Amino acid sequence: MESLHSNINAKLTTNNIKKLAKNRITTIRDFLEEDVERVANILQLGLPCILEIRNNIFEHYSAPLLLGPSLLENYSTKQKFLKTGIISIDTILDGGLPIGFITEICGLAGSGKTQLCLQLSINTVKYSQKVVLYIDTKGDFSANRIQEIIEAQGLSHREMAIIMLKIKVANVFSMPDLLHLLEKIKTKEIVLDNLSLIIIDSLPSLMLQHFGDNNKIGLTFLNQFVNLSREISKEMELCVVCVNIETRWVDIDQTDLDDDYNTNLTVQEPSFLEKKNRCLGKYWCNIPVLVLTLERSLIDKGKDSSNITVSLQNFNNLSDNSKTIFLSINMLGVT
Repeated sequence: MESLHSNINAKLTTNNIKKLAKNRITTIRDFLEEDVERVANILQLGLPCILEIRNNIFEHYSAPLLLGPSLLENYSTKQKFLKTGIISIDTILDGGLPIGFITEICGLAGSGKTQLCLQLSINTVKYSQKVVLYIDTKGDFSANRIQEIIEAQGLSHREMAIIMLKIKVANVFSMPDLLHLLEKIKTKEIVLDNLSLIIIDSLPSLMLQHFGDNNKIGLTFLNQFVNLSREISKEMELCVVCVNIETRWVDIDQTDLDDDYNTNLTVQEPSFLEKKNRCLGKYWCNIPVLVLTLERSLIDKGKDSSNITVSLQNFNNLSDNSKTIFLSINMLGVT
């Protein structure tokens, strides 16, 4: 706790601070916790003077007073969701992606994660006229694909130029570089006016080298990333979308039988279970408030179109936190 000093009040002279120190009152906290009459006796000052010092401390160090009605008004007028422009997603999420939180897009390789991120970028600019920061960690951001989607939607070249100019792309290939970029955004060293969406595609690409049983660096990096993302999303009222990878493997499920019964029972054939896992470890599992898990359908509509199933887990609504919708990836993007 901060020590007492004369800047708090003119009556806290060097001599008076020494008197208080002799009585083990050295910090602001000690001063506030001490009985005011005892402090008045130590300093040989009247009670109004001691109360004046206390009030000065409260004015300087206390949090600003906020009234309930003003808090309610701020909450009711604040935008809570970012419209994705994909009708089925916006409908099932009651408006879109939650602002001020981290959203995860997860799935196997080739399930359409990047396609969905590109569509979110286009639609955010198209419907809200705001800016998107697309952090590419794999070096495969496709401006051609964005142009193809915009052209297929029948937009003019002017509209195409506006959309592409408002999608800011940053290539980042290490966790320290990502944290450095987010820190600059937080401290306003990098200013992107009307920024409403940050996409990291993908986070495991940066974290895989730090995975390991005894590697604490990876967990430190991940914790720093989560804290920065939460602070930025809250303060700047935007969405942070992280692409994650899903892994699957087949495990044998065979019931263990006691030796006493093995001779009387027939040996059962082992059954095989498919297990699914989201990367980034146990710590990350409870970080995103919304998880969209993508899975490509085995039955496609045609050569230039494919179906994907999207399972949504909304951890903000525990009563009904798992829903499924069906989307299509085609020349128009994700619809």
